[in-house]
Amino acid sequence: MLLTLCALFFAWLAVREIFGSFRSDRPDPIFMPYLLLVLALAIVCAWPPLSAWRFERFLEEKAMLLTEGKPAMVHCNTLFDTMLDGQQLAAGHANPSTGEIVFQKPWCSHLRDYLNDPAAADDREITSLNLFTHEAMHIRGEMDEAVTECQAVQRNYRAARLLGVPDAVAKGAALRYYSQVYAQRQSSGAHAANYYSGDCAPGKALDERLPDSTWNP
Repeated sequence: MLLTLCALFFAWLAVREIFGSFRSDRPDPIFMPYLLLVLALAIVCAWPPLSAWRFERFLEEKAMLLTEGKPAMVHCNTLFDTMLDGQQLAAGHANPSTGEIVFQKPWCSHLRDYLNDPAAADDREITSLNLFTHEAMHIRGEMDEAVTECQAVQRNYRAARLLGVPDAVAKGAALRYYSQVYAQRQSSGAHAANYYSGDCAPGKALDERLPDSTWNP
């Protein structure tokens, strides 16, 4: 929000400088160094929020493929947004009634990093992919956290492919999350255990037997 306001301010200064030269009562010549400076500052300030907006729209498009057509609206919280968010302690949250998906800072940045170089992803970046899939499952209609997480585990490979990750890399990341990060939830404390189920495994109760499931060959 602050950068957007700054961009608008510098754009206004540029417009004022240009239109000042057209005044009939007392025209002022355009001072080009000043005009170029404020235009450059407007562009610099506008780029981060514009880039974030484009990334959010990209995530929305892919999320709706995971939600099976249910509307999804993705928002990447800034630090200020996160401070005011009533669920700031959660990495992300979703509201099925509105379709809103919110990622706390810095999880959108982690997901960007993953998509920029998926082959070199660390556990945090792979977890950001699962967070995206997990919240899409909430929009799809499931609210039980353990079931939602298992649905996400089975669709992380699909989600990565939808986001443009190469096939083998997408499969490796999805399996790595399931076999390492997800498996650790069983013994990582009460809160983490709420996202874990022993039935989340091939052939068990939560196996949806998807043709492109993470754990299918």
